[in-house]
Amino acid sequence: MIAFIDPQRGSKPVGLVAYLFGPGRFNEHTDPHIVAAAESLGVADGQRLTDREVRALGKELDAPKRLYGTEFPGGYVWHCSLSIPAEDRTLSDEEWAVVARELVDRLGFSAASGKAPCRWVAVRHGLSRAGNDHIHLVVNLIREDGTKASIWNDRRIASRVCAEFERRYGLRIVEGRTGAGMPGVSRAETEVAQRAGRPEPARLRLARIVRGCAVAAKTEAEFVRRLRRAGVLVRPRYAAGGRDAVTGYSVALRPTAGEDPIWYGGGRLAPDLTLPRLREHWSVSAQAQQEALAEWRARRGTAAAGREATSFDATMWEQAARVVAGVRERLAAVPVDDWAGWAGAAREAAGVFAAWSARVEADRPGPLARAADALARSAQSRVGEPRARRQGATMDLRGVAMVTAQASTAGQGAAGQVLLLRQLTRLMQALHDAHVARGQARQAQALAAVAREELARLHRATTTPVSASAPAVPRPLEQRSGRDTGRG
Repeated sequence: MIAFIDPQRGSKPVGLVAYLFGPGRFNEHTDPHIVAAAESLGVADGQRLTDREVRALGKELDAPKRLYGTEFPGGYVWHCSLSIPAEDRTLSDEEWAVVARELVDRLGFSAASGKAPCRWVAVRHGLSRAGNDHIHLVVNLIREDGTKASIWNDRRIASRVCAEFERRYGLRIVEGRTGAGMPGVSRAETEVAQRAGRPEPARLRLARIVRGCAVAAKTEAEFVRRLRRAGVLVRPRYAAGGRDAVTGYSVALRPTAGEDPIWYGGGRLAPDLTLPRLREHWSVSAQAQQEALAEWRARRGTAAAGREATSFDATMWEQAARVVAGVRERLAAVPVDDWAGWAGAAREAAGVFAAWSARVEADRPGPLARAADALARSAQSRVGEPRARRQGATMDLRGVAMVTAQASTAGQGAAGQVLLLRQLTRLMQALHDAHVARGQARQAQALAAVAREELARLHRATTTPVSASAPAVPRPLEQRSGRDTGRG
């Protein structure tokens, strides 16, 4: 469950209520009705309103402001949407009413705070265009006695309430609350992508491009060159006082004519894509540092000296498959409680899929992209846990990422790709089993879903004959791991 609090508070509750009970921008408001409201508004849970009643409700919601004229800098209308991912179950009106009242109480907007209550209403109007079950909560921050409600720490409180209801109602746990997740996608980012006709927000695509380039690179300088060859804009962030040290970076997709690029720092892409975290996996010699600084200083969009011109023939796919098989075999000797090693393998595998997706799926993410995203989430460490490390068995996957990013597909390349895909699926099986052993059911389920629904479909779609000695496609992960009762 995600709580999105509108950063722009308003001053026209009548208009906002009318919008929530109207057809919506895309006629998605199919059944607008109240799920819960302040007692002072005199409306019942589940009530559906006529146009006249909607206008009356808006005026009643606004009454304390009109009566007392209290000024509230930045706007006195607080608006929050509470949503559940489309793939999760929906809640009943009664369950949503419990959520709304609990949040109002916890935020101090009700009489439970020991102060005069605020007027508020929670509206449900059907699924969103993306299929999300959700409600809208609107609060007049001017209390019944004309005093002002506090909104200090409202986002953190709302996040805690959502986390509690995820467990109470058996909903999918949203990543990030334990320090081990990926940044969530905001409604604004989704709407921008929809208006631009893109299948996903730019930040998700950029995260995969950066991850693929990072895993395939041996040095920081090579990472910068790969980013530029991938077609993204990249710029460094220098330390204060000059251009002698780079402390971070930002990337952006190339904008269409008449638009400005939208930049994202590494930390906004994923916790492990900040420059300091990426540097943990590269050479840190004095020479490598100087080469990296020179590359950062080079003009954007230009080819820099030392650019790799490596070209692989089709047989490299089969060699890459053997490398992945070897990594999987060596991981069998890694203890389950050595999560830094397992997370390192997940990170490298995510980079392999990300580089492959960037090359063959282009602007429309498919099974390879979704595999990359699932593995990237699997690689995140919780607060206090050791970070993913790149050493030993997992270091070999850097060359595999280079193959998926650059290798030729001529001749027998297609058959080699099938072999590689099968070995990567088996590596996901090993990671899935490690999550199960650690009691991390949701991470395991995410990997299983990708293998069962995405990669298996990609296997079936492959028509190129493969030799009889080739390994069979693994069965869906959940069929091989037994029953998993952990919660993660």
